[in-house]
Amino acid sequence: MMRRTGAVSAFLLSLSCAACASYPGFGAHGFSIDSAYAPPKDAEALGDYLVARYAAMTNDPREAASRYAASIDTAPESTGIAERAVFSALVSGNYQQAVNLAKKAHGAGNFGTLVRLTLGIEAMTEGKDAVSAAYLTEDGFGPFNRTVARGISAWRMLEHDGPEAAEGYLQQTLTGDPRLDSATLYMMGLIQLAAQSDADALETFETLWNSGARLAIGLDAHARLLAANGDRARALQLLKTFREEVGENAPLETLRREIQAGRDIEVPRLSPRQGAALAVYIPAAALITRTDDDVASVYFVLALALDPDLHEARTLWAQSLEKAGREVESISILSRIPDTSPYYAPARGQIAWALLRLGREQEALQVARQALDQTHDRGLQIQLAEIYRAMAEYEDADRLLSEIIRVDALKGRTDWRLMFSRGATREALDDWEGAEADLKLALQLQPNSPLVMNYLGYAYVDRGIHLEEGLDLIRTALTYDPDSGFITDSLGWAYYRLGRYELATYFLEKAVELEPGDPTLNDHLGDAYWRSGRKLEAKYQWERSLKLEPAEQQRARIEVKLLKGPDEPAVVQAESDQPLPHRP
Repeated sequence: MMRRTGAVSAFLLSLSCAACASYPGFGAHGFSIDSAYAPPKDAEALGDYLVARYAAMTNDPREAASRYAASIDTAPESTGIAERAVFSALVSGNYQQAVNLAKKAHGAGNFGTLVRLTLGIEAMTEGKDAVSAAYLTEDGFGPFNRTVARGISAWRMLEHDGPEAAEGYLQQTLTGDPRLDSATLYMMGLIQLAAQSDADALETFETLWNSGARLAIGLDAHARLLAANGDRARALQLLKTFREEVGENAPLETLRREIQAGRDIEVPRLSPRQGAALAVYIPAAALITRTDDDVASVYFVLALALDPDLHEARTLWAQSLEKAGREVESISILSRIPDTSPYYAPARGQIAWALLRLGREQEALQVARQALDQTHDRGLQIQLAEIYRAMAEYEDADRLLSEIIRVDALKGRTDWRLMFSRGATREALDDWEGAEADLKLALQLQPNSPLVMNYLGYAYVDRGIHLEEGLDLIRTALTYDPDSGFITDSLGWAYYRLGRYELATYFLEKAVELEPGDPTLNDHLGDAYWRSGRKLEAKYQWERSLKLEPAEQQRARIEVKLLKGPDEPAVVQAESDQPLPHRP
């Protein structure tokens, strides 16, 4: 069955944050021209500028930073160029170059927001409080950078003006809605802990938790505070809820085991620099979930300048680089996380996935296996099983998943993600009886999961069994995730298998609009066109699918279809089609 499912284990992080990136001129590839940031008019500066623009758009931030730096010299009045120069240096991971460029730009009279933010952070690392305060004044900052600057300033105030000043400063910025105030409230709770105001901190963290905010670092502090105050049951319940709602997090799992073992739990009391690093990291962790590029890496670099031991920032920095196809740099960043860190195992899993995307399959397996020999981490076991699945080594994946499920059962735990993953694996092994049992259990454990509903429904329809139930599952899945190209494709394919070709074409066209780069979806649309008598368009879709690099088995089938047409008959030929939905 040709169905993309993705890895079911991931290093997940979520945060309700109203902030958004505030760089007019920073587009999908980092830059775009608009009226606020016009290019320089001088010929030499324009040459450097254009080369820098090209380097940025072709994913070469180091060259872009170098060329923008030259443009600062030849066109020092351009604030936009200075911002781009600092941005490119940070995206390339070169913090010191970014500082030097920011100083040069500021010396030439440029006061861009990223220039000021970088200089404010550098001044804090140097202990220059008054200088840092001047740079971090919120005037002129957009919503996202204002949140970052505000958090840094609060920690600076804690050190120099005391906790009341820091907390009062943050209180002034609250809207009253914890969902919008989550980043600020996390800072407030951590500042209260640093100031030994544990009762106030607990109240702040409880407010955040009850609002639905779920941030691993925030929960770590919250659960530690509960456990240290004797409420271990509440701490364990919160950790369990996080795992069920968000996913497994290695440091939180370590904390859970320590609490269960009755060990003394240390409450985090952050230094101002450590807290300021989190003030940058927390909004960036939200930003990475909202972007499909490497913009968030700018902030992880700044966070690590404040606290080089903030290993969680390295894992998300690497994830941001991977979004931009910069896997080699991602591997380098992750390799710096020591084996003493709780983020070591997740980092090795990330390295393995990056190697896999680079086509270095055996190296990926070697990295994951070596890390497992060293850590025996459950999350890494899951990562290795998913790597086996990605490599179509389904027997190894089934063996490893079954072992994890067996050990979980001994501890009274059943994880729907693992049941789903093993079900998909067994379906690939043609063990339909075992696959169906696992998928049904996954759905029972997570009844509102569009992932499971779609997979099981698609499997039923594709096999020609339980057709109405399968169709209902897919329809329900689409109500939970209406913008999913893959679920939309499932619905279209279900109608195709039922012989309702007009409806099939409608949904399959929509699926290809949502996910134009997927070979399976284009292949399905070709089949629907053929059955609808649109044979020329069908051949175009199959040819397009071949260009999108399908798996070898699928490629062979498509090549046959180009000669003979599709061979998948309808399971039930519809007597009459339902009316088409209105299409905007």
